[in-house]
Amino acid sequence: MLTKGDIADVISEYLLRGPRSCAGAVTAKASRPLPKRVFISDWELKKLVKPGQKAVKVSAADIISPLSMDWLDYNGIEVIRE
Repeated sequence: MLTKGDIADVISEYLLRGPRSCAGAVTAKASRPLPKRVFISDWELKKLVKPGQKAVKVSAADIISPLSMDWLDYNGIEVIRE
């Protein structure tokens, strides 16, 4: 019988090797690098915002979770995207 650890090992090995059907496929390079996107959860956002702060700066490519947006709106904190 397979355990959770066994299944995780099989999946990780498959992902590291990649599917065999794509071995001969040609990959196209992007013309420009994509911006790094960071997902900001409510827990991480609460660490960023200091007590009494009315604005928080994040990168333009960052993704803020809906729960974080609700928390910011409830506390009257403005999001400034750079």
